[in-house]
Amino acid sequence: MNKNLVEKQGERHNEALIVSTPHKLDPVSTVESVVAKALKTSANKIGLGDVKALISRMKGGDPLAFNYYNYNIAKQLAEVLGSWDKDIRAVYAHDYEGATPEEICFEDASAFSLVHMIIWAERKTKALDALIETIDRVMVQHHRHILSLNKLEHVLDAQVIDDEDVRKRTGYAALLKSIYQPPIHVWHSAALASED
Repeated sequence: MNKNLVEKQGERHNEALIVSTPHKLDPVSTVESVVAKALKTSANKIGLGDVKALISRMKGGDPLAFNYYNYNIAKQLAEVLGSWDKDIRAVYAHDYEGATPEEICFEDASAFSLVHMIIWAERKTKALDALIETIDRVMVQHHRHILSLNKLEHVLDAQVIDDEDVRKRTGYAALLKSIYQPPIHVWHSAALASED
């Protein structure tokens, strides 16, 4: 028998897929991983190369450091949410305080702003809302620790839209086709890519 195949309930599965697929949702280790990747990527993009230097700049209120970090949190978290909930079609990073995508990276914006996300799901569910709320609570605890933001109450501002919202272009779904302030597309499902 091939070592890379594992038998489970009479079926054969690729072992690599079994190992990489979460059997149990673990928000604590997921948030730790998302934050670690976002810190490393942001430090590299800014040219610091050192996560400690990035954290120091963030503690000092550097808006550029926070903007890169928030974008990378949205991107990493989108991949995780997409793997956990197959109804998620796409995820967008969004800043609705008036900045264009270029300004988000290069201009002064609020250093302690929330990570704004628009999550397009096939349908809105209480399970997805609960998952986002749980991740937000864990992220708050993690950020209080690494950034010494003891009064922090939320990290995420995640707005869930569904197919009906997108079809009718209502609420946050209207922003997807905005010519003035479009959100930044950070992730999409394979199913959505095949529809294009």
